[in-house]
Amino acid sequence: MSATVTSGVQRFAKDESRRLVYQAYPHQLAFHGSPLRHRLLGGAAGPGKTYALIMDHLLACSQFSSTDGLQVHTLLLRRTYPKLSSTVITRFREKIPKECYQSFNEQKGVVTWHNGSTTQFGSMQYEHDVWGWQGQWYKIGYDELTEFTFSQWNNISAWNRCPVSAHATKDGATNPIGIGARWVEDLFVKNRPCSEMDSKQRSAYQSQDYGYFPATYQDNPIYANDPRYVANLDAYQDAVSRALKFGIWGVAGGYFEGAWDEAYNVYPAASFEMKPWYKRWLGGDWGFEHNSAIHWFCMDDRGVVRIYREFVDNHHTPEELAEEIARLSKDENGATEKYQFFSLSHDAFAQRHDTNPIGVRMGDVLKRFGIVQPGPSTTDKIGREQILYDFLKGRIKTGVVFNDQTQTEEPVNVARLQIADCCPNAISTIPKAPRDEKNSEEIAGFLGDDALQSIGYGLYQMFGKPAQKPLDVRVTERVEALNVDMSQKMLQRERIIKEEQKKGPHPIRLRRPTRWARN
Repeated sequence: MSATVTSGVQRFAKDESRRLVYQAYPHQLAFHGSPLRHRLLGGAAGPGKTYALIMDHLLACSQFSSTDGLQVHTLLLRRTYPKLSSTVITRFREKIPKECYQSFNEQKGVVTWHNGSTTQFGSMQYEHDVWGWQGQWYKIGYDELTEFTFSQWNNISAWNRCPVSAHATKDGATNPIGIGARWVEDLFVKNRPCSEMDSKQRSAYQSQDYGYFPATYQDNPIYANDPRYVANLDAYQDAVSRALKFGIWGVAGGYFEGAWDEAYNVYPAASFEMKPWYKRWLGGDWGFEHNSAIHWFCMDDRGVVRIYREFVDNHHTPEELAEEIARLSKDENGATEKYQFFSLSHDAFAQRHDTNPIGVRMGDVLKRFGIVQPGPSTTDKIGREQILYDFLKGRIKTGVVFNDQTQTEEPVNVARLQIADCCPNAISTIPKAPRDEKNSEEIAGFLGDDALQSIGYGLYQMFGKPAQKPLDVRVTERVEALNVDMSQKMLQRERIIKEEQKKGPHPIRLRRPTRWARN
């Protein structure tokens, strides 16, 4: 163990003038003292990972003089800003007295320590966000590392450097659950290259650079003796509970492991503006004793599919359920939305005790509101699950960012399937879908899978290409983008109309120019 770090921990533990008492547990002390390039702390819930990461940066920065400290900058990351604020920044405020640093810029999330060195609290929600952290970072730490993808870990490596120290490190702390669980387990726990690496990266991988410092809630006496905390962990599904309590890797992965990434697949409902030309449709799973689940879909002109509304409830007759769908099927102006189809579970069309199936009864009510009548969905269960997996994992390029290191443009990608944060049932159901132990290619049936079925029905029946913007909208956008005066825009408009008409069959009605436009 590094004598410098050990003395640093002891010094801060005893320095009453700064009112910081850091009683590092053995696993935390081993983590702090390791000379390895990459260190991973934890593997379970509750051993004090976040606090240890913060202290690791404080201790590392405090080793420099006031002269060198001005060139020392560290970065502490969480996947999304809300989680950064509620965990890392909150823990910093709780644990680190103001006497231990010069200042904390709340708006920028930057701590300036007494020797002039800084620690930046940041987030990296999307993979292209990594290019926003180009610079020089003596130490980079990832809180809940398994929330990140391998590219978010790897692509920042060029900036993990410091002009006054050769011992720049990149570390993490985590539970064994998340989109990155497999690559983290490979690199740190199994000490082998991960599947995301190409041949060059595999050959360059050095297992001796990676150290794993496991700990569980039992290593933290505060939580080890807290029956309520243990009960909360026990409330999860068995595999997840064991992973969180004991840091067991590889047991909590569900069917959508590797595809479901909440940072990509969930979006704030208020951030999305529905355009009139977007395709819209419905998917639904009928139920009475168990839940009925209905989901509203749309697809924009880039091909991004969004689930923007959901209704999940039980004990509704077919007529009552249809009325609820009609009530919710309103746009921001109160008008009834138009849908291209409604894919409802096939069992809703089975003739059970009469010749008037549930789907038909719902359709009779929806027809009165001008809403498309439901049709029977596919019975291809594996196909539904595979298309949902593909859409969750799929990415669509929406732009580029510039990489200063390579002087190249890097893609800006978004998820092909995104779910609004106002759809909590869908968001909670997808990541816990278990694989069938007898057939790993499909999902095992589980209580509460109604939202999963509804989404699968809706996606499977999706057809055609993304809806194209209306011709007049495309022409207007191109004309407004011209960097010329108004008279030139009107002259160019006719040329643009002809070009756009060649792209689609829909004619455009020529608008009479206004008087001021002719002058």
